[in-house]
Amino acid sequence: MDASKKQREPVAFKSLAELKRFIRPGVEFKTVSHANHADMVGLTRVVTTVQTVGFYSKIKDQPEHPFSTCNHGKGFYTDFGKAGNYIFDGTTVRVKDARKQDRGVIYELEFYDREQNMEETMMDRKMVNYVKEQYPPGTRIRLNSMDDPYAPILPGTEGEVDFVDDKGQIFMKWDNGRTLPLAPGEDSFTVLPPKLTTLKLYMPLTADLYERNEYGDFDDSSTLLEGRELRGYQDQITAALVKNRMPEETERGIMHWYHKPDSVNTKVHSAVFTVDNRGGELWGVVECRVAGELSDGEMDTLKEFITGQASDGWCEGFEQREISVDDGGELYVHFWNSDEWSIQTEQELFSPKLAEGLPELCFSTLPGTGELICIKRGESGYYHSDWNTDDPTHNRELADYNNERLGVTREQRLAMECGSMHGWNIPGADPKVYEQNGMKMGGMTLG
Repeated sequence: MDASKKQREPVAFKSLAELKRFIRPGVEFKTVSHANHADMVGLTRVVTTVQTVGFYSKIKDQPEHPFSTCNHGKGFYTDFGKAGNYIFDGTTVRVKDARKQDRGVIYELEFYDREQNMEETMMDRKMVNYVKEQYPPGTRIRLNSMDDPYAPILPGTEGEVDFVDDKGQIFMKWDNGRTLPLAPGEDSFTVLPPKLTTLKLYMPLTADLYERNEYGDFDDSSTLLEGRELRGYQDQITAALVKNRMPEETERGIMHWYHKPDSVNTKVHSAVFTVDNRGGELWGVVECRVAGELSDGEMDTLKEFITGQASDGWCEGFEQREISVDDGGELYVHFWNSDEWSIQTEQELFSPKLAEGLPELCFSTLPGTGELICIKRGESGYYHSDWNTDDPTHNRELADYNNERLGVTREQRLAMECGSMHGWNIPGADPKVYEQNGMKMGGMTLG
């Protein structure tokens, strides 16, 4: 039998998430029943545009049909709604009317896979691969306009690419907490230069202190000082580090001496040696300005390079230069020692449990106003959400819905609320506290 003549069978689904993954431009479906649009029953529709919250469709082979020309020519709009509104019965998708008290079924649909020849499939793959190459994860984007009259992101909103799906849609992590994807060719946006963030790599700091004796001469032996004893010399050490930097290092610091043409050289714009007083100790620090996020392999490569600079490179010269201190003494500072030396990120050294069990983002509400907000891991305060309404109860429902969609548990939300208000290094920022103790908190109180 000719494949084009073959009877197409409807597709069965088990969940709304599975249905959303299936729906893409070109997918066909029929309305089996409809309480409000009896004239739509039996018509074959073709999906034209897919968005996070819904999709548009037109009547197949009938471009002038009213259902094809509505919504300014975009076609008939179908809102996904909530998962609780769906009944999946084999190949029939039944959708309940959320606006009515009895929540009876308002319409029934059957979906069919897209008909595509080999040439079309190859072209689609090429376009999708091109989009993936142009917009890798972490790419910063500013929205100019979005062709979505129902739930647009405001122009000027910035965010970063999360991933590009197999339909060529650019899924975003917007700075305001939303995740609505971009459709290349339909939405207008600008690619921004990489956003630079500060990465601090810590290492233990020691120094030899030579003091003068009663005759004004230096003693033959020195006193070994470690992090706690070095706190009083922070200003002198910092000034000496700045003075030791060479003119060639003005722009990139020690990255000037990194000669590998790899991704670390591209992402790490600069790196300089300095010191930092943390936890009652003075630590040696390499402060890096980084575009995007480093992979585990890139982080290992960067640490290896800095280790070499601390032991045999830049710091080998620095530790041989005296630093004059009070009472006429001289200090020789070491960023490297062979005993129990390590190099760690700020998170690894001071907040080993910060990232454990906490999502990147969650939603909550302000108790005073009921405003819908979003909280980002590791950041103080909160961000306003574009989804905020005038109804505090509805905002609470939106927060719960979005947290459920993101896989955020109640315990994680409570920990995120606490961390955003009081700091991320306290027990209350650990979700295990709420899991173990069964703590119950009413909501957040932000000043």
